[in-house]
Amino acid sequence: MTAAVERGPGDRPEIALTFDDGPGGATNAVLSALDGAAARGTFFMVGSQVHERPAQARAVTAAGHEAGSHTYEHLDHEAVPAETALEDMLGGAAAIERVLGFEPPLYRAPYGHFVPATSREAAMRGWTCVGWTMLAGDWRAGETGESIAGRVIAALEPGAIVVLHDGRRDKPADHAPMLTALPAILQAAAERGLQPVTVSELLRS
Repeated sequence: MTAAVERGPGDRPEIALTFDDGPGGATNAVLSALDGAAARGTFFMVGSQVHERPAQARAVTAAGHEAGSHTYEHLDHEAVPAETALEDMLGGAAAIERVLGFEPPLYRAPYGHFVPATSREAAMRGWTCVGWTMLAGDWRAGETGESIAGRVIAALEPGAIVVLHDGRRDKPADHAPMLTALPAILQAAAERGLQPVTVSELLRS
């Protein structure tokens, strides 16, 4: 079993901004913000969301960003049998492949709960399990654009992998604070000479 990668090597002025649980209500706005900053991101997509929003999923890769798999139903793999966790993981990748035409080589477990069964299967398939350096906390009630931006900006350093959310699957979500924070995060990265790239680019040899 291979441990999840939580940061890049840190020897280049690059970071990875990742967006989970979409495609969803904030995906289009995130794409616009990234485009305006000449930045690339990685979107860890939930298979059921890709099934419901195929055009948005295609828009992500058409704009030059990266798609990773984030399971089919976003189950907590520590709370279900190993067989169910494996089914959820593989179902997500299959749903993405049906829409985008390829099996994503990057996998992120919901809540970061990489369990032995899914980690072994990912390793056998040659996938990279991706964790994070910092969670923005943008899904929590009461967050503001300033609180999210402040938290992320404080953690910006070469090799950082940041988690934000462009969707919340079937859960209610207010994406306005994250969308307010994102331009400030991108500006701070530029001021520090840090280029947002895809996870695969960040991890390249």
